[in-house]
Amino acid sequence: MFSGFAFGLFTDFTIIMSVERMILIPGMGADERLYGPQGDYGLDFEVLRPPVPDPDEDMAGYAGRVGEQIGLTEGCVVGGVSFGGMLACELARHCRVRGVILIASCSDGSTIPKYYHFAELVSRAIPDFLIRRRCIASSRMLAKLESLSDRQYQLIRDMSREVPIPFLRRASKMLLNWNNPPPILSPVYHIHGAKDRIIPIRNLSPDEIIPDGGHLINLTHARIVNKFIERHLC
Repeated sequence: MFSGFAFGLFTDFTIIMSVERMILIPGMGADERLYGPQGDYGLDFEVLRPPVPDPDEDMAGYAGRVGEQIGLTEGCVVGGVSFGGMLACELARHCRVRGVILIASCSDGSTIPKYYHFAELVSRAIPDFLIRRRCIASSRMLAKLESLSDRQYQLIRDMSREVPIPFLRRASKMLLNWNNPPPILSPVYHIHGAKDRIIPIRNLSPDEIIPDGGHLINLTHARIVNKFIERHLC
């Protein structure tokens, strides 16, 4: 088991890998606990806790602000699952980092399914307590779709209960207005599940595809994802 401590924006896991600095960013409804399997494997990384976006902040401005706060440099590797990977891509557009690790994610908003735009518009009229209930219900549905173990389901359920609602609202709006970003000059290493229903693979060209993988491949297929990360950091 890994152990960690909270400090500012980060939870820091110091295990065995010897890269200058690797920063992983959790998905929108998650936190540092999402990367338990990567810590258990022995990867050396920090987990960024993304701050709540400012009202009407766009992805570029948000990433620029976050990059300054964390002291991002060219020697860093950034990555993440889902929204975390998207933010990692935008960070790499601000700073030519050593590499980007995309896990069940995408590099621009054009590959995000259009029905999320409708869902975000509808959610603006829904009170916070119902948004919370929807998050918990979504975790239950995702657990069934991904065939999660009881322990994995409890993890995503607990994270969905604790994610700040203002973060969900503002990050969703920001993400769905993320259009036509400039190219990423850093190497991007992308692993994706063929059965991902959250970010479907049909418009993507990942470096590695997990044939029976869904959206939470860093949990359900941790060994494959861990080896992928390790291979591209050596």
